[in-house]
Amino acid sequence: MEPEAPGGAEGPPPPRPDWQPGIPSVREHLPSLIFGGALPIGVYFVVRHHLSTDAQALIVAGCVSALWVLVQFVRQRRVDVVGAVVLLGFAVGVVGSTLLGGNAYVLKVRDAFFTALFGVACIVTLFTHDRPALFYVSRYLSAGRDPDKVSAFDRLHELPVGRHTFRVLSLVWGIGLVVEASLRLTLADIVPTGTFLAVSPFITASVIGSLFAFTVLYFRRIQAAAAAAAGPATAGPATAGPATAGPAATDGVPDSGPDSRPDDGDPGFPSP
Repeated sequence: MEPEAPGGAEGPPPPRPDWQPGIPSVREHLPSLIFGGALPIGVYFVVRHHLSTDAQALIVAGCVSALWVLVQFVRQRRVDVVGAVVLLGFAVGVVGSTLLGGNAYVLKVRDAFFTALFGVACIVTLFTHDRPALFYVSRYLSAGRDPDKVSAFDRLHELPVGRHTFRVLSLVWGIGLVVEASLRLTLADIVPTGTFLAVSPFITASVIGSLFAFTVLYFRRIQAAAAAAAGPATAGPATAGPATAGPAATDGVPDSGPDSRPDDGDPGFPSP
């Protein structure tokens, strides 16, 4: 018989030991980046010389992304959030381009438009919600719909250090995404479509790569600070001495108690 959680109620089972909440895995989402991002660009350059307008070539290229989302739906029997955004962006681009008489600009910037919206949401939700928009996207990309993983990820935000971390990252990512989207929106208006499609991925990779690197370094800094603060508190009376025992040993970091902080003082973020 399984032991019950304190209070007589059974707690949720822990997530699998090979997974930890934190930074989403790039490798896990690599197929979507290839089939949803890189491949459509190649398709555009292949079909452009066989079609009369840029808008037509962009629609054909966009069909590749839409087809990938549909294939994933057939395989998994569901459309994920990213896939839904891709389909919505493609539909908005096609309808907008058609209504504007075959305007290619709308098709070129449909992704940048949604990026800008999400960047603004990251900043605005810092002031309007307890959990910023970046928290929910990070949780989805890292934990998916697994209830155990979602619960483990939620517990990160319950810690003061976790809450502060997500707020800092939301502000940094929000500003970065707005800047990245603004660059692409401007570039799409001043250069030919082929040049834009060739240069745009480098802009996105540079900005997103920099934001991801900042996230990794910031997580490491938080881990090091938490370990340093918790070290004296876990040393014991024989080695730490009476002066290091109690709340003062945390050097100003609030003690969340044994139920919300691992025994080694790690706030729950995995090593990148």
